[in-house]
Amino acid sequence: MKTKHLLFTIALFFSIAFMNAQDKYEFMIIEYVGTSSEIALSIDGIEFKKEKIEPIHIKSYSNANPLISKVKEYQAKDWELMNFQILTGVYYAFLRKKIADKK
Repeated sequence: MKTKHLLFTIALFFSIAFMNAQDKYEFMIIEYVGTSSEIALSIDGIEFKKEKIEPIHIKSYSNANPLISKVKEYQAKDWELMNFQILTGVYYAFLRKKIADKK
């Protein structure tokens, strides 16, 4: 009985000792209005900026290509797409980026 108790205690100790804390993330919302020449970025509740889009994109409420291009650009920078949302010609992309552990 003592052996089972000792083994359980050791297993419990190691499972708690090597348990990682919850991951932390930065968040970004990219907003694009189909007829606009700019894309708006809200980054982690701290930074807001607008970026010009390439003039090759056709301005139309049904053209989401500028938003998709911007999402791909940020995916190459380790941002992960969480969701898209469309509201009457306004396109939103919700992204997150894992914050590296400071060990």
